[in-house]
Amino acid sequence: MAENAPSPEERPKSRWPLILGGLVGGFLLLAAGLALGWYLFYRPIVNVAVQLPAPPAPPAPPGPDQAQVKALEEQIEKQKAANKQIEDQIAFLKERLKADVCTIKDPLGKGPSSPAPAGALPERKTEAPTGSGPGPAKVTPAAASMDLPQTGGKAGKMTPAGLAQALEQATVLVVSAGGDSGSGFFVAPNYVVTNHHVVGRAAPGSEALILSKHLKTGYIGTVVATSQTGQGTEADYAVIKVDDVPAGSVRPLPLAAEPTALGDVIAAGYPSIAIAQDRNLRRLVAGDLKAAPEVVLTKGTVSAVQNKERNTPMVLHSADISAGNSGGPLIDSCGRVVGINTYIVTSRQTTKANYALGSSWLAAFLRGAKTPFDWRADSCA
Repeated sequence: MAENAPSPEERPKSRWPLILGGLVGGFLLLAAGLALGWYLFYRPIVNVAVQLPAPPAPPAPPGPDQAQVKALEEQIEKQKAANKQIEDQIAFLKERLKADVCTIKDPLGKGPSSPAPAGALPERKTEAPTGSGPGPAKVTPAAASMDLPQTGGKAGKMTPAGLAQALEQATVLVVSAGGDSGSGFFVAPNYVVTNHHVVGRAAPGSEALILSKHLKTGYIGTVVATSQTGQGTEADYAVIKVDDVPAGSVRPLPLAAEPTALGDVIAAGYPSIAIAQDRNLRRLVAGDLKAAPEVVLTKGTVSAVQNKERNTPMVLHSADISAGNSGGPLIDSCGRVVGINTYIVTSRQTTKANYALGSSWLAAFLRGAKTPFDWRADSCA
């Protein structure tokens, strides 16, 4: 029996140490888990503010171009000077409209003496005109060619509404730098014709204000040509170049030969006795350049065309004109200029005689002044 007893190596080993070790390890793991859970659940929450660095400042905007700033300042100063000039011209307007601009009271028909120079407006520098327009020079009409076409077809007469519209689009109120005023009319898109005495017998290079209801505002023009004399029955012309008038905004009047006696004529202009009743004049004097008075139209007939043989024709007519009509157009029934209203003659024995310098005389002056114009050779029928 003793021989069959198992050896110590063959006896089964006890499992309790393994079980006990597993229990101890599990307990330790459970304790560690509970401790970690308590820490995570009950740990204090600390807010940590993290200050980020400030974003970089945006780059400074580039400084203004000094050349552009200087040019803009100069433009503003020029505009201020132009506005001041217009204000001064308007200030003169009301008083000057009361003057007898185109009245000759000498029954012999001698021209009026030159008036004393009016106060000059602030100086505004201008450049001499360039291109094909007239240069700053005085012109003697008698020295210019009178070779104008004398034959042609027949022009149709216009309706009263058409004549009124043509005159409203071409006739302007002219106020000189010295405060003299009168009428004028476009003979080309940028050229206004008036009497020399309307611009104060100013030398070429002086300025004048041009305005009308049709233009809707005033424009500064430059006197670019004048006649040598400009008194009464002598040559009395001036050309004003207006560069700023928008293209297509005016309808220049064509010129034609003087009509025969008893031909119908219409005078257009701004007689002071009539426009003084126009409320727009008050607004204009107050500085509103959009408030030009209405152009005044009068109708009459030709009584005679005098001095044709001397190439200085003067049209005596019955269309009523007065102070302020000087420089305005006298047209025929076909809408062509046949004269430029210049003066009236009064005496105790008669009422008055209305005179316009003939269109062929005016055309000779314009040719000598290199001023563009449209001459119509056809007759009005």
